Amino acid sequence: MELWFSAAVFAAVLAGISNFFLKVASVRGYNAEIFSLYGGLVAILSTGLIVLIYAAPITQFNFFLIAIFIGGVLIATSGILKIYALRHIDATIYFPLFKLLAPALAIVAGITFFNESFTLWEWLGMLLGLLVPLLLITKTENARQNNLIAGLVLVVVTAIFSAGAAALYKLAMDNNISIVVGLFYSSLGLLVGTIVTMVYKKGVRFIRIHIQEDTSASLIFYASMRTVFITASFALTLFAFTEGGTLAVVQTIHSMYILIPIVLSIIFYNEHWNLQKAVAIVLSVAALALLG
Repeated sequence: MELWFSAAVFAAVLAGISNFFLKVASVRGYNAEIFSLYGGLVAILSTGLIVLIYAAPITQFNFFLIAIFIGGVLIATSGILKIYALRHIDATIYFPLFKLLAPALAIVAGITFFNESFTLWEWLGMLLGLLVPLLLITKTENARQNNLIAGLVLVVVTAIFSAGAAALYKLAMDNNISIVVGLFYSSLGLLVGTIVTMVYKKGVRFIRIHIQEDTSASLIFYASMRTVFITASFALTLFAFTEGGTLAVVQTIHSMYILIPIVLSIIFYNEHWNLQKAVAIVLSVAALALLG
């Protein structure tokens, strides 16, 4: 087993745990922007400490650091929108659809911008994966979800942001940006993206008022735990890219994380579960095996 593949698999596991904390945030009714803000603060403090320990050259600014920064902004916005999406639709709906779309966009980006190529089996995997939405989107699901249409729109938006961020990270890693520096600039983008989103929605006054009103010990705890897991996952993803992993394959492996928040949501929050959804997840895993 190649080193980059192992790193990508472990990154997926950690990402799955981190994404379950988004479900926790949505169920507990945490303010999505404040939750992301504390996560961004923890991320920039922890990665800043790593920069100091390794004396990483963060001041050698260039285009590829800008790319990583923008990737962090996209991830911040995507994380906020995921919480809103999970208020509209179940995790068992959101994550399989997100898993299908984000890797598909990454494959397109890999072919277009990185000259990646794929086998017949990988293309068959894509076609198989297209069956997943057909199994998940039904009239009964529309009645069961809070707002299926809004949830599906957010699936598309977050998938685009996720694939775009992955492409930017791959671009930076292919141009010899160190993992430590990449972590720092992505965390900076995460924090800035969260603040910009908050200001855009309600203005500067919104930040002060909601920090006072919506901050709680439990919110800070869960936001911090999500940040720990997602930062470790991101570091392993960057490592996979530096070790030769392609954008499409690493992103597809990464998409396996959906199984973890789905199962945890069923166990802890009793989300709806039936044979149809089980088949959909099995098909998504089979598609992933063909793609990988």
